[in-house]
Amino acid sequence: MISKFMDIQSARTFLAAASTGSFLGASKRIHASPSTVTERIKQLEHLLGARLFVRDKRGCSLTPAGRRFVETAQAMVRVWDQGRARLALPSRFRNTIRIGGQHALWPSLLIPWLQAIKDAYPDLALIASAGASGQLNRALEEEDLDIAFLYDPILRKGIRVERIASDRLVMVTADQGLDWRENFVRINWSEATSLELTGLLGDLPAAGLELDLGVLSLNWLVATGGCGFVPERLARPLLRQGRLSMIEDMPTLDFSPFACWRASMNEEVVSVMINSARERMDADLG
Repeated sequence: MISKFMDIQSARTFLAAASTGSFLGASKRIHASPSTVTERIKQLEHLLGARLFVRDKRGCSLTPAGRRFVETAQAMVRVWDQGRARLALPSRFRNTIRIGGQHALWPSLLIPWLQAIKDAYPDLALIASAGASGQLNRALEEEDLDIAFLYDPILRKGIRVERIASDRLVMVTADQGLDWRENFVRINWSEATSLELTGLLGDLPAAGLELDLGVLSLNWLVATGGCGFVPERLARPLLRQGRLSMIEDMPTLDFSPFACWRASMNEEVVSVMINSARERMDADLG
């Protein structure tokens, strides 16, 4: 017998299918079998009296009714998660803020920043996580994060975006005696920046090595005498120490960090968070 009431799992399943464009993709995201996803969507459509997806060999796409239902499903999941989180909080905390940051931003910026925010708001519980820009953008869209700091933001309805500092990708080397083409290493900061660099420099040397290690990529360059494009802010301490040198007459690429947050967040708290992050960035680049 089909329940007359919609459950949160059905809403999560619907949103996962809407986001991935595939029932199989949804099953992987919510850790359920494809048959479970199919059954939940079938029951949800029966309950709502509307077809939510059109399925074909390529996956699934939302019907007009499905598109209209997305915002409602998101609101249901958000309210449920907020309610559960508040019930689980010790009495000394009044709310929870979920914070995400790109891996490269945690060591020098977000770790000390996090302590500053904790000191400023002792009655807020903070949940912090690291991830790639794609993961963080998706988590904001699906309301699994309240605020995120990343290099490659995606503009979406309900998400506000603000640059927190200016930075750029510069080419550095740990061995000035070599031509950069001989010790070049591809460092993956984002798909967009890789395409832009290829557009500026043409086909880059086939290094046979690609690093997706965030700030640890700089350690690799120093240890192996390598050369690559890195954010100037991250490279600044090593440049001052003479362990890395900037290669002159090479193009640079804007690569500034941004804060992205849900528009429903408390404006005063957001303002304090962003200003504190800017102070940290200014200290690093000063």
